[in-house]
Amino acid sequence: MARLGRSSVLGLALLGLLWVPPSARLLAQSAPASLVADRIDYDAETETLTASGAVEILYEGRVLHAAGIVYDARNEEIRAQGPITLADPSGSVILADSGALSSDLRTGLVQGARLLIADQLQMAASEIGRKDGRFTSLYQTVASSCTICEGDATPVWALRAARVTLDDLEQRIYFEDATVEVLGLPVGYLPRMSIPDPRVRRASGFLLPGFSQSDIYGFGFKLPYYRVLGPSADATVTPFLTSKGAQIIEGEYRRRFASGGFDLAGVLAVTSGLDSGAGRGALTATGDFALFSGFIADFDINLVSDQSFLLQYDYSDADRLTSEARMLRTRENDFMQLGMIGFQSLREDEDTENIPFILPDFTYRQLVEMPGIGGRLGLDLDTLGVWRQTGVNMFRAGGGADWRRDWTLAHGLLVNAVAATEFDFYRVWDDPATPERVIGRATPIVSTELRWPLLRTTGRADHVVEPMAQIVYSDIIGETDNPNEDSQLPEFDTTNLFVLNRYPGRDRYETGLRANLGISYTRYDPSGWSLGLTAGRVLRADGDTSFPEDSGLDGRWSDYVASAALTTAWGLTLSDQALFGDDFLFRRNEFAVVYDGDRADFAASYVYFAEDDSNEVLGPQPETNEFSIDARYRVHPNWEVRGLWRYDIASDSNLRAGAGITYGTQCAEFDLSVSRRFTSSDNVPPSTSIGFNVSLAGLGDSEDRSWPARVCLG
Repeated sequence: MARLGRSSVLGLALLGLLWVPPSARLLAQSAPASLVADRIDYDAETETLTASGAVEILYEGRVLHAAGIVYDARNEEIRAQGPITLADPSGSVILADSGALSSDLRTGLVQGARLLIADQLQMAASEIGRKDGRFTSLYQTVASSCTICEGDATPVWALRAARVTLDDLEQRIYFEDATVEVLGLPVGYLPRMSIPDPRVRRASGFLLPGFSQSDIYGFGFKLPYYRVLGPSADATVTPFLTSKGAQIIEGEYRRRFASGGFDLAGVLAVTSGLDSGAGRGALTATGDFALFSGFIADFDINLVSDQSFLLQYDYSDADRLTSEARMLRTRENDFMQLGMIGFQSLREDEDTENIPFILPDFTYRQLVEMPGIGGRLGLDLDTLGVWRQTGVNMFRAGGGADWRRDWTLAHGLLVNAVAATEFDFYRVWDDPATPERVIGRATPIVSTELRWPLLRTTGRADHVVEPMAQIVYSDIIGETDNPNEDSQLPEFDTTNLFVLNRYPGRDRYETGLRANLGISYTRYDPSGWSLGLTAGRVLRADGDTSFPEDSGLDGRWSDYVASAALTTAWGLTLSDQALFGDDFLFRRNEFAVVYDGDRADFAASYVYFAEDDSNEVLGPQPETNEFSIDARYRVHPNWEVRGLWRYDIASDSNLRAGAGITYGTQCAEFDLSVSRRFTSSDNVPPSTSIGFNVSLAGLGDSEDRSWPARVCLG
């Protein structure tokens, strides 16, 4: 009998098995196998090799670690004593007490074993059998992706099965007589089931079900089926059944190309269960593609069969849907966009025949440096077509040119000058007030702006005070009775205090001589927080009566606009925008506080719009006075609560409220939510909805690293 120690080298090949010490392992990479051990004994008569002490065998990427092995060359069998660890190139790891394996480590049987797949799904079995390097069979198995602690071996979730078979070729795991357990309690039984191997990124099969409860449709059940349609496409079909008889099919199709991709999703009610008939549904489609010469095409289409479908089945509470398709290109000195926009109103008080369809919506702008006089010249073109089934139709074509230049004078005084001309031509049809006609106009604009930022640095902070003044003159040459499609709701705040036209579109322009006046203050603290304050108003040479009276812009002196913003380094932001008159009564006030932290998120807002009966286009607008809050707090590393609330102060009524609680670990997430909608319409009464969703890592879902793993004590 030959006896060797770990530092010895035995240059023997026994039926394809070559073993070497660590010092020679790198020289043996071309050999079929390597064996390393503290002690090796070889019996030539029985052709038996015995290795003990930190045994390691490497063969074709497979690695076997054991306390000791006996290799029977005649039968080509390795008998290993534990603890045993067997890892294969795919990432699976088997831990066992003992086992018998073939010499190529592809076939065998181990006892008291655990299998770890992709460092995620672990299985414990009384024994594990390996066959043909493809099938791994586990008997009396418990499977889970959760951390299991000594002394408390109950995982968050587990699957108990009489037999489990892993198919490395098909990359699926098959369970027989499987019981699903949550916190050690059985919650379901399946005689047969299969899941994708956790090493597979995408695999066809059923996903975990979802449960919901609504006052409108009753109890709801969803069971999604996901289908892989190739390396760049997939589809999901989800039956949605309710206790009140609704049979709804949800579908999603996704496709990707080298140049882009699209998502198509739809909902079809075979029966609605609400005495509303069949054939109801909704459709959404989004996508974007890279085209020639730097152009990008994108689209976002949203359609629904009727006004109440989305709200009744908790898909959306939107009261207007917008669909858009466009082609655009953005370069350093030019921008081009061509698109069309469609609207679908879900409001009961809007006539759908008067809803406009926009085609074309074209914008082009180019910037040209002016080396002679300095500054930059901007050239723009614009077209807009507005079409209705009933009502005024119009087409607008326009453009313009503007020259802008900045100077920095002595003592840091900043000066800006603008000279611009805009022109627009309109053709109007189906206007009951006037016959079909063509309208043309030009709008020259000149302005000068001065800013003087003053900096003062102390030992505690930096302070910047910046007085600002802008003188603007503009006039309209030509007709002024053109339709107003894109400038119906002017708003005035500090963000547009120093712009040339405070109407949101091109259909209306400010005119006359005016001075935009303001001042800002900013404090920068070394600890990372900052405070900004801005205030201002507009002074006109002549009172402007083109703006609605309650917009704050009419008259010789406008209302005051003011804003404040506090930003901290630890995630808290407070902001406020206000519009008020000389009497300091608010016409509008918008306050928001946002906190974004690791354990908590918080967003609260208060919105006030005074009653406005001065807008001739939109008509009387009621007072808006609302408060809303949306918050999330992780009360424990594995527990999270959240809530939302919208309240109408003007009518002293709730609008919406909701709450939720989530328990999560790296292997599972359980989410329970409840929401109440207090508003109603003719077709949709107020309702309460409850939802419950489960996500299990290793059963169609991946690990969620935002939740911590279970911590074992002791």
